[in-house]
Order: sequence, then structure tokens, then C-alpha cells
Amino acid sequence: MSKVIEVTDQNFEEEVLNSDLPTEVDFWAPWCGPCMMVSPIYDKLAQEYDGRFKFCKMNVDENQRTAVKYQIMSIPMQMFFVDGQKVDEILGAVPESTIRTTVDSVSQSFPIDEKSRLKVVLTSWAEHNKKHSEKFRKWTEKTQNVKSDPIYNSALQAAAELEKANEQLFQVLREL
Repeated sequence: MSKVIEVTDQNFEEEVLNSDLPTEVDFWAPWCGPCMMVSPIYDKLAQEYDGRFKFCKMNVDENQRTAVKYQIMSIPMQMFFVDGQKVDEILGAVPESTIRTTVDSVSQSFPIDEKSRLKVVLTSWAEHNKKHSEKFRKWTEKTQNVKSDPIYNSALQAAAELEKANEQLFQVLREL
């Protein structure tokens, strides 16, 4: 059974930024009533998401360096980290459903298994390429004498090759 991990200025990098799992940090203080209200929610979720998501808490009174670095002005403040980067946050004492929705969203956007991570990366890449291909196509329709200029012609050929590669990416995604 997993439990919420107490983090400090000294172990924040190791426990949070270098974590292999998506990680939530509850910035709190013992005098904060709303902090005490959400604390049991994180205890429950830490057990439920064991092995898939990491839950931490940091006393801002005792760990001011990290609190200042992340500009914690109000508590409770929950920040979500993946691969050393902050990816989301929740300010205040919110219902369990709000916290659970954020945890699930972060989990889906940043999965921990290899195949799902590949799918997220390829989807993002393919969608990005598709959007830019459409912009490029619209640009070429508006531009005069595109094919007569060697540089434009090279760009058109490269764009066509990218579109073929993008179709291959979509095919791989269908197979995943």
C-alpha cells in the first residue's frame, strides 16, 4: 500500500522532479484548515493509484526554498509534475472529484507504460504535422508561381514526403 510521501527542500528533486511516475505535491501547513480537509483525499488516492501515480506533500513553513521557487502564495496548492516539469495545478480545497479528474487527465496525457507513451508522442507528432500540412497547402494555393521557383519546388517536394511519412505514422497509430 502506497502512502503520501513527505518531501522537503532537500529531497524534492529526487522524489518529485526525478520521479518515474506522474507526481502530485500538496503544498500545505499545519495551521491551514482547508489543507486538513483535502489531506485525507490524497491519502485515499495514494493507495488507489499505487504504482501509477505518486502523491507527496510539503510543509511550506518548513520548506520555504521550494515554496518560493514555485511561487506558492496560497495553500492548499497542489502541483502536478511529469518528467521534472510542472504540468498542472489546483488551488484551494476542492472536492475529491476535481482532484480525481486532474489525476486522471495527467495520467492519460503522460502515461507510464512504453506503448501508451509511444502512442501519445506519435499522436501529438502526427496531429502537429497534419495541421502544418494543411497550412502549407493553403499557402501554396494563394502563392503565385510556386512551382517555377527552385526553392519553393524543393519545399513542395519535402512537404509531399512529410505527408507520406505522416500517413505512415497514422497507420502505426491505428495498429497500436
